[in-house]
Amino acid sequence: MADVPPVSAPGDSQFRDHAANERTLLAWIRTGIALMAFGFAIARFGLFLREMAEVGQVRVAHGTGSTWVGVVLVVLGLVTNAAATVRYSRLRNAIQQRLPLAPDPALVYVLGAGSVLVAAAMAALLARTLGG
Repeated sequence: MADVPPVSAPGDSQFRDHAANERTLLAWIRTGIALMAFGFAIARFGLFLREMAEVGQVRVAHGTGSTWVGVVLVVLGLVTNAAATVRYSRLRNAIQQRLPLAPDPALVYVLGAGSVLVAAAMAALLARTLGG
């Protein structure tokens, strides 16, 4: 007997769409959490270095800016999680109403531009610190 593909129920496609939307949300949330954790670690490490400099254990260039870079990364992570939640909700409603709705690429553009700016700022801070 030939292999017969299983007959799919009308809701299967909608379930797959919802599941894909949820997986995408979770991926964005993980990205946001990673940005926040990295920002927190950078800010705390800068604080640690300043404390060590006061004790005389290390020499640190004054005002390296790691706190600000850390804060910006935490805010970028927060924006990522908020925008991902809004995006998820919009797509969920579109799936429920069976409307063709392409995801808005604004989240990707904002995150891409934000990460480029943070990377440029970190490179400038490193160059200033290493340059003496």
